[in-house]
Amino acid sequence: MTDTLAVVFGGPSDEHDISILTGLQSSRILSNKYDVLNIYWSKDNKWYLVDKNLESIDFLDNDKVLNKELTIKYDSNAGFYFKRKKVHFNIAVNACHGGPGEDGTLQSLLTLLGIKYTGPTLTTSQIGMDKYIFYTLMKERGISVLDKHLVTQNSNPKFEGPYILKPRFGGSSIGVEVVEDYNTALKLKENSKFYIQGATVEKYLENSQDLLIGVRTYPHVDFSEIEKPIRTNNYDLFSYNDKYLDNGGLEGSKRELPANIDNKIEKLIKDMLVKFLETIEIKGISRVDFLHHKEQIYLNEVNTIPGSHALYLWQNIGKSKFDLLNDMIDEAKLNNNYWSTDGSDGIALKSAKDIQSKLG
Repeated sequence: MTDTLAVVFGGPSDEHDISILTGLQSSRILSNKYDVLNIYWSKDNKWYLVDKNLESIDFLDNDKVLNKELTIKYDSNAGFYFKRKKVHFNIAVNACHGGPGEDGTLQSLLTLLGIKYTGPTLTTSQIGMDKYIFYTLMKERGISVLDKHLVTQNSNPKFEGPYILKPRFGGSSIGVEVVEDYNTALKLKENSKFYIQGATVEKYLENSQDLLIGVRTYPHVDFSEIEKPIRTNNYDLFSYNDKYLDNGGLEGSKRELPANIDNKIEKLIKDMLVKFLETIEIKGISRVDFLHHKEQIYLNEVNTIPGSHALYLWQNIGKSKFDLLNDMIDEAKLNNNYWSTDGSDGIALKSAKDIQSKLG
């Protein structure tokens, strides 16, 4: 029997539009083998079953998108419903970037509904989304990272500017700015919506380079080629425009793939990734971002649901987009870590009982 998938995309996030592109691409690729439903999560936090033949431009037209609103039930027959009929599918493909689609909120919802899903678990999602927590954990593990400072009125960073100011939560380079001094960072934090949940600063390293690599652990640990994005802005940052707007979007943006780097730098990155994978449970495909500066390599951040699922990073090494997504589906089928809604014990329930028994 063929599995039925639901590709979930959109969401109330600044990365909403990018998520639509990833969702539509994933749906088309997977439709070659699977029955696929498209579930659109709107910016105002509503859910819709949408035609899988829509194009991204169609999401500007509410008449084409918002005519099959879904409701969610949390009872013994939990799930998504259109009118009074349950929408049946086996696996949810999470194509949501940023915000509640990537920070564990959607993962929690799907867990409560007893729906298996692709991509990171709740815990990995939370760690990956919080730049300061991620930095703290990596530093504790002895992985080379740039010092970060939480932007508050009560303390100053222990390193000199200029600084890179970033939202504490978020991605796609949205809200990332280079500032000359800490007072400017404080003012921007207080006056921009991008920093409502907090902000961090780190040292701006002139003439540094981004090096990006795709990582997955199913069906075995696998790394993509290393990408070096080509920056086009004055401050040498890999910007939102570079990623998504120029040259036809993320897969068409300017890059070296594979990056023209020496073997020593590549080995440093792979060695750091091994320690990284001992610390973080990766599911699905993540993109890990490094910074290269004067022969030093710093682990910058992890994007647990990258744009286009970072499928293009494997394009030169014999991994098709379908095979990469199909492996994510197979991995999700093995994931029994959900709260049962039918009275039976899922793995999470059994684990909770085991812990409780040990605690007496």
